[in-house]
Amino acid sequence: MSTNIIMHKPEGLSSEIINDSFVRLLKYRVPTVAGGQVKFYCLAKDGTGLLDNIIHLPIRENADTNYGDESYDILQLLLEPILTNDDFTKNVIWNPRLIPLDLCQTAILSNIPTKGNIAELPIGHGMDAETLNTIQENKMPFIELPLKWWDDPEGLTEYKGEWYLGFNGSDLKDIAVNMTIDTVAEYKDKGGVWKYIEDSFKGVVLPTKLAQFSPYHLNDQEKNDSLNAQYEEKIRPYYPTEWYPPQEDEMDAPLFSYNHEWRDIAKQVRFLYLEGEDDPKTDMYARLWIL
Repeated sequence: MSTNIIMHKPEGLSSEIINDSFVRLLKYRVPTVAGGQVKFYCLAKDGTGLLDNIIHLPIRENADTNYGDESYDILQLLLEPILTNDDFTKNVIWNPRLIPLDLCQTAILSNIPTKGNIAELPIGHGMDAETLNTIQENKMPFIELPLKWWDDPEGLTEYKGEWYLGFNGSDLKDIAVNMTIDTVAEYKDKGGVWKYIEDSFKGVVLPTKLAQFSPYHLNDQEKNDSLNAQYEEKIRPYYPTEWYPPQEDEMDAPLFSYNHEWRDIAKQVRFLYLEGEDDPKTDMYARLWIL
């Protein structure tokens, strides 16, 4: 299965930020691990300044798709022919503030089952026979979304699709086709386009593995200390059963280690999302161990 990784460049976001995110993925040799079966795209009004390796997808501006909220531009990706003409291709909508870490390749390049194909489900999916039969009979599609394990009192979505959304080919086209201008008003204070996608998806959500994704709060030690405490309370009890990295001697590490000889971020975590408006380079921990 080939993979497309797509980033959205809204107005005001520089091409350099998209380029930096692309380079981080190259650093972890994602195309090499995939045998070259990875393409990078950027959805943007203007592709000026993008690296040559990134394919520019122009944002279509017409009456049918102008919703007055540019976050809804990503729905174009659910219908884009170059992305949806092969249902055996995995598409990943990637937020440029999402930072890949060690062993990220396995998660990015893992296959998503094709519609109704329960034989392709990951081991340990936990679904009962009745659910599996329903999936198979109705040829239900699958999507891959980051699991939220931390407290998110202001969050309006169940998952973190705005960070990372994985789907096959044209499996989500109905979500875009059924979108109307009234939907924008309906979801304005309910989580926006990402909540709309969650509510409209008629299939099976495959949550990412335990603590594969985590936020990191720029220049906010208090919030990061809270994440460390929640990691101990909510994640550690599942170890060693749901510990996935090969380094078993790292299982006792906290989420974020400070002033340690070799530890920085827990090896269970494959992706960090940078929360906050600060320039990441003003946060020394992020500058040293994340960027």
